[in-house]
Amino acid sequence: MSLNVRNYNNKEMLLFPACIGDYLPKGHFAKVIDDVVEHLDLNCLYKKVSSVGNPSYHPKMMLKILFYGYATSAFSSRKIAKELETDVAFIFLAGMQKPDFRTISDFRKNNAEELPKLFVQIVRLCEKLGLVGLGHISLDSTVIKANASKDKTYDEERLILEGQAINKKIKELLDSAQAIDDEEDKIFGPDLRGDEIPEELHSQEKRLEKIKEAKKKLKEESLKALNLTDPDATFQKQKSQITTGYRAEVAVDGKEQVIVACDCINEANDTKQLIPLIEQTAHNLPEISEREKVKVSADSGFSSIRNLKELESKIYIDAYIPDVKYQAQQRGNLTDEDSPFHKKHFVYNSEKDAYLCPNHRELTFGYRYIDERGRKLSRYSCHQCQDCKYLSRCTKSPKGRTIKVFDNVNLIYAMRQKLNTAHGKRIYSKRKVIPEPVFGNIKHNLRFREFLLRGLKKVRAEFTLMAIVHNIKKIAKYLRKLLLFKLPREDLIPLAVA
Repeated sequence: MSLNVRNYNNKEMLLFPACIGDYLPKGHFAKVIDDVVEHLDLNCLYKKVSSVGNPSYHPKMMLKILFYGYATSAFSSRKIAKELETDVAFIFLAGMQKPDFRTISDFRKNNAEELPKLFVQIVRLCEKLGLVGLGHISLDSTVIKANASKDKTYDEERLILEGQAINKKIKELLDSAQAIDDEEDKIFGPDLRGDEIPEELHSQEKRLEKIKEAKKKLKEESLKALNLTDPDATFQKQKSQITTGYRAEVAVDGKEQVIVACDCINEANDTKQLIPLIEQTAHNLPEISEREKVKVSADSGFSSIRNLKELESKIYIDAYIPDVKYQAQQRGNLTDEDSPFHKKHFVYNSEKDAYLCPNHRELTFGYRYIDERGRKLSRYSCHQCQDCKYLSRCTKSPKGRTIKVFDNVNLIYAMRQKLNTAHGKRIYSKRKVIPEPVFGNIKHNLRFREFLLRGLKKVRAEFTLMAIVHNIKKIAKYLRKLLLFKLPREDLIPLAVA
């Protein structure tokens, strides 16, 4: 393929030493990135190269320095551009070329949509190298701070108050400007141009416009709050802290902690991510559907009756996912289920379609309905409660006890029984062990604790970059092990992608 790009060859022979790469030790991570990128299908990037104008920098080179930048905590385009001046590994990967920070930033922005395609290729490369076992996949999430202060997050009431304060400030500035004009007219006459608007007035008007846009977005999208700096960022809770950020979601293979699926969301919980992550894993690694049973574990944040129902159709999945109340009980916390009059202690009679309470009073079927979250429920009521000695302990309603039963609630109880077995406990005990080192590597080792970019689309691309880098680190670790047995490094990646 003929590309309108600058000539690029980072293997060009020099006098001292023969090649730039010779400055780097054998097995250096930059050489692994070089190898991996050289064997990726980059047609999705090549299609974007313009055939007119000045030649572009080679996408292959740009991708290498971007990967290496995120692998060495050089996340900003300015930081990468600076490293291209002094760091031998960057100089090697760039072939001594020096794109400026704007070029690097534009490349990252313009190719954000292509990164998931490259992530898939690297996941499949990991699988071919034997780093993915598909025996146990664990799902988890972590909160990563947005590039925005939580102080800039406003609800509707605060936006109204802020708008009123800004309008008052604008009026004060205009009154002040008018007073100055009147005073100057007295001194210099009425011929002053009159367009000397205070700079502060401009900034207040811009801020008021932002407030109006935020109020409109809150109303149109039925949001409770909105951050003015990054409108897609939301309040996220992790442990005891509240921050403005996003939830980074991963599916991690248990063999070598390779990320096999990833995403980033701005929702407050993970419930809607279980099925998409499993389906993304199946897309990235199609052979998963040929396996007899792949164990999938996740914490209670991923649990819902709807999810468990959908998993029934995925016959290749053997799921271990507790519900919120079960997990709380396992941690020694009390829940409403600890009451002897909780509905789980009511016995169902399928022939009558009725429930029997602990005091042997019958609750008959009333009606079915769908709640505000789209869940289907049935309502049962007891008409024999008035003379029951447990009435005050069982219900606060003077009319008697009613219970609401979710469709397919038996799936929750079946999952509990499964998790209570010795086998289930052994499998679920690995849930934390598999994904948490991944987040430890990303947040601690790579020091990626805050997104640089803003907006959900860009944030997704940035986290995909981190997932790619994490997986290439796994490849590098594997190659280092093989080098101990004197297997030539140059033969490994081509062998895997052949």
